[in-house]
Amino acid sequence: MTDKLKIEALCIDAIKNLTNKYKDDDYMIQRIYNHMVTYLPNTLKTEYKNHEKRLNRNNYLSEEQQIFIQVFLSKNKYYYLPNNIFYEYDGDRYLIVKEDDIIHKLLSTISKDGVLLQWKYKTKSIIIKQIKERSLFCSIPETDTIQNVLNMLYPSFFTSKNSAKYFLTILGDNILKKNLNQIFLVSQKMKQFLTEIDSVALASIGHNGTTNNFMTKYHENHSYEHCRLIKINENFSINVWRELLKKIGLDLLCVAAHYSKRYENSDKFIENKADEELCNYSYYLKNTSQNEIVNDFCNKYIVEVSDDLQMEWKNIHFVWKQFLSNSCLPNVIYSNTLKTILKEKYGLYDEINDTFIGITSKYLPTHSNFIKFWENTISVDINSNSTINTFDNELEIDELASLFKEWSKNNLSNGTISEENILKILIHFFPTIEIIEDKYVLNITSNMWNKLNDIDNSLVYIKEQILADHNLALISFDDIYNYYCKFCKSNSLQFLVSKRYFEKYLYFKLADHIVYEKFINTSIFLSSL
Repeated sequence: MTDKLKIEALCIDAIKNLTNKYKDDDYMIQRIYNHMVTYLPNTLKTEYKNHEKRLNRNNYLSEEQQIFIQVFLSKNKYYYLPNNIFYEYDGDRYLIVKEDDIIHKLLSTISKDGVLLQWKYKTKSIIIKQIKERSLFCSIPETDTIQNVLNMLYPSFFTSKNSAKYFLTILGDNILKKNLNQIFLVSQKMKQFLTEIDSVALASIGHNGTTNNFMTKYHENHSYEHCRLIKINENFSINVWRELLKKIGLDLLCVAAHYSKRYENSDKFIENKADEELCNYSYYLKNTSQNEIVNDFCNKYIVEVSDDLQMEWKNIHFVWKQFLSNSCLPNVIYSNTLKTILKEKYGLYDEINDTFIGITSKYLPTHSNFIKFWENTISVDINSNSTINTFDNELEIDELASLFKEWSKNNLSNGTISEENILKILIHFFPTIEIIEDKYVLNITSNMWNKLNDIDNSLVYIKEQILADHNLALISFDDIYNYYCKFCKSNSLQFLVSKRYFEKYLYFKLADHIVYEKFINTSIFLSSL
């Protein structure tokens, strides 16, 4: 029996029970009659009408609520992540917002609309629940947002727009935890770039290790099959990058997640969207064996000659580093493995002298000449920091290049060498030398140029010039340096010290007479220096 039939039966039984109970009481029978026949129909009719009104009202409010929710969530693109952070996308930028601000806007909109006032808090709860079900990474960025991110990355950091898209897709794969077991080999400079992204990701989306599969060093346990290469313009400023990420770091992460979904994953992007150059570079290790890499190196950098010529292993290793640098490759073969492959390839190897016989390299003469220049003209002061009140000597990389060029003229050799190569040679062959900022080589002197003597000699000339034409109590460092330059020109001195070095010497020599940081009291020049 259905519930309706049960209720009907109970009603009939109730009336029967009442009439049976009062069957001998005429008054009560009359009252039952009046209630059942006179009052009950009108009461039920009224209740029926009120019920219909409530149903119609509820249906109307329910429809209005659905429309309101749909329109509100369409106009206000709020999203959520399980780190209990709410986000808003205005069609241009992604922003972190407070839940209280969303609720305030929501309740204010309901109050302004007026229709859902009775269902105000019920509607609020439904909308907040729906927002929490909308993941930030389900949002689709507008074209302007995507272009803003790409314009930030290209051409400042990446050489092509496709390279920037590929990088974003990799980040998106990591954010969405696609776990493709890939390793992306990058330069040490790019690691700084990635560290800033990690910081932004942790702060904005609660994601830790967004760039964990980016590595600066190859390990022999890494399979070439899983290795990918990425390169970046390395002349970027980390401070500029940090400021850019503060502005649109969240946009970058959202676009990255969008690209990962759009292209499925980074490998699919390479296969379906990348140009040949990007594809070949990214997949270089995936498509190339160790022996093929070494053969490419030998074809480009090694020349087989008569057995009279020999090439030391340390020189081969240096040329190998040049090959890697020029090819934008990380060091993907350990030195012992490389040596073993070369032994098998060339056969003649002198174990005692660690020398390969019958090979040379066109890249060898320049750096060999530079090493000769260094050994013949440069002195290293290993005790420079042990003496108090001693001026620390240094030479700049560009000064070494100029000195080498002059030395080469007198030694009938090639004197053209870049500052970058000088730096590589010093790091490789003279690892104990102290170099700061990739520019200043500390605690060394040259027998071709005594920088301190030149400055000391110039001070006599400077004193004469100041006494002749300078009437002020103070003279600036700039003016003194200009006098120094005139002295060098009038005496046909070939090399001039940099303004930085000159000022460093003034701070050492005339420390007690310096005022306002960059001025010297001219009274010092009235006495002997």
